[in-house]
Amino acid sequence: MTDLYLYKGHDDHVASCPDCSAVTALLDRPDPPVEPPASLREAVLTLARRRRGPAAVSVSSVATPYAEQVAAMDDLLRELGEPQWEATVPRHGTVRELVEHLAANDAAVACFMGVPGTAAATAHRRWREQAGALLERFSGSSEVLLGVEVALAGPRPARAPLRQALIQRTFETWTHADDIRAATGRPASPPRPGHVRMIADFGLALLSRAATAPRRDVSATVVLTGQGGGSWTIALSPASDHVGVLISADAVEFCRLLAGRWPPEAFPYAAEGDPGLARDLIRAAATLGCD
Repeated sequence: MTDLYLYKGHDDHVASCPDCSAVTALLDRPDPPVEPPASLREAVLTLARRRRGPAAVSVSSVATPYAEQVAAMDDLLRELGEPQWEATVPRHGTVRELVEHLAANDAAVACFMGVPGTAAATAHRRWREQAGALLERFSGSSEVLLGVEVALAGPRPARAPLRQALIQRTFETWTHADDIRAATGRPASPPRPGHVRMIADFGLALLSRAATAPRRDVSATVVLTGQGGGSWTIALSPASDHVGVLISADAVEFCRLLAGRWPPEAFPYAAEGDPGLARDLIRAAATLGCD
């Protein structure tokens, strides 16, 4: 019954349909193989896109990087002797005050997720218990929640979907762990390449809003090299009709620039096109950290 239903009228349809006739001709022909019509691939892809939406961002794709950075920070803090907790950290006074600052920035997302405050006795324990509870709550949440807008940390008021806020938590945790490593004589430790790319993507999505120079009807292409690199084109205005500058730099160092750990005037990069626009964007990128 099914076969009769499916194939009834098949010959009549094929005879009257140019696309089906072309496909049937391809199937019926022996060797050598024939290149399909140019329109066939796009027609198939178009129909597929209509039937199936883009894949959703999974909770684990943003929770796992944060969990790894929390674990790395936790291990680092456990290594510190009491004198090292008082080591000087630029911008934040001491290591202890830096950890308190990180916990305060985490608290905005934790509060949104319904994580209660903690009364732990030490800065390390307060930060770690809050971060652990946030991860536990986040990992058990629905993917729909990833799209809900929340406030980002930092001096610039901004809102973004929750998935971006958790990427920012990953970014800031890594940045401050490296701050502590530098203050206590330990080597820097970059994130995994995939996490570097995720952080760069997060920062570059905010770059056009951070630029304070007059808007120009151009786009900017940023090419980041090395571990976690890639290429991004950023529209600087709704009327951007061509690329005005191409900036290239190391991916990990660009993430450090985003964190404000490079003075813009000293940051190593190359630019093709408008040099003034390149300088404006590098200065703007250096303001996107959470300090």
